[in-house]
Amino acid sequence: MKHTARFAILAAVLFAGTAVFAAETDKVVKHDITLTNGKVLKDAYVLDKKPNGVTFGHKDGCTFVRFTDMPEKAQKYFNYDPNAATTYEKKIIEQKKTNQKAAEDQKAKEKKQKTEQKNRNKERQIAQQEQTVRKLELQLEEAEKQLQTMENTVSQDRNALVSTVGDGQVGIDTPWGVSRVRTSNNAAVRNKLMKEVDTMSVKRDNKAQDVIDLKLKLESAKKTLERLQEDS
Repeated sequence: MKHTARFAILAAVLFAGTAVFAAETDKVVKHDITLTNGKVLKDAYVLDKKPNGVTFGHKDGCTFVRFTDMPEKAQKYFNYDPNAATTYEKKIIEQKKTNQKAAEDQKAKEKKQKTEQKNRNKERQIAQQEQTVRKLELQLEEAEKQLQTMENTVSQDRNALVSTVGDGQVGIDTPWGVSRVRTSNNAAVRNKLMKEVDTMSVKRDNKAQDVIDLKLKLESAKKTLERLQEDS
């Protein structure tokens, strides 16, 4: 009778709404509820009812209690229908499976997107590296042409220092051999030609170093490109 009286009050609460109020907020109707496992919910009141149980607010918070954990009289009072409870719980399980499947699909989708983005980034890196390699190849080709032109110029200036012996000419020692210049302007001609050869030789040497540097850069760029292509 004790439990029946308590649940009669809870029933009135259930049909009244999600919380139990008499006339004012400070007049909430609360009772202790003893479950089949012996646990007692102090100052309990009904918050919500589902086909498989009831959510009670109580002194220590709120607790969902399955009908199978309630006394038989309480089950009857709340019109407990085992079939309805089973159907409801199956629905919940199916919903959880649906939600889990949706979460897994979303995760797979995000993973696929990341993979595709990673592949696009790789392709972009490869394309950029190919451009770098091509640019260095063109720079090297142009530098080698310029170097060859400078080599030809230096060779021509050296040949000018080694002139054919003729009337009014004398031999002059140079780093490249014996030069024959006209005695009338011997010092001026020698100095001019030597200055031109020295200047062009410095330019040629600098250009030769540029060619070496470009070859090293090109070799490094090609290796980087190979690594990118292997990783893709």
